[in-house]
Amino acid sequence: MIQFVPCGLRAWHAGASNWCGIERCNDFSIGIELEGSDFEPFTDVQYDALLALTVVLKKVYPIEEIVGHSDIAPGRKTDPGRFLIGRVIRAV
Repeated sequence: MIQFVPCGLRAWHAGASNWCGIERCNDFSIGIELEGSDFEPFTDVQYDALLALTVVLKKVYPIEEIVGHSDIAPGRKTDPGRFLIGRVIRAV
């Protein structure tokens, strides 16, 4: 796991985005990237690391929702695809 930007600072991970009518998701979100494809499940090692990180982040930040690029920038971004979000939400 590599952290490029501290959680308290803004990254430009999402780009142009909108969630529930609020634009510029980079202003109020934490971006996490996994290596893989929109069409295949990520590796168990990546899922395990993501779940552990999510548990820690939820203790520190008031996380209300977990969404993917495809949710906040539909038509422009397709990741993480159908494999990721459901598995994370069910686990935390």
